Amino acid sequence: MPAPRVKKGKWSKDRERTKSGRWRKKRSDANQPRKVKKSKLRVALIAIGITIVAVVIIMIYFFFPGIIGL
Repeated sequence: MPAPRVKKGKWSKDRERTKSGRWRKKRSDANQPRKVKKSKLRVALIAIGITIVAVVIIMIYFFFPGIIGL
């Protein structure tokens, strides 16, 4: 199936079909495998860990204020 025609520009030369049949811009690395994106799980675990530490410190401060000495 030929690329869709556009009156102005060189649209048909700058596009290619994907596996799903949609049109996309040609990339110089189109045949290269995509890089694996870093998981956001690590960032989420770090944020949860910092939150837990902060909550524990606040609980110690409220329940045992003599330990911190303030």
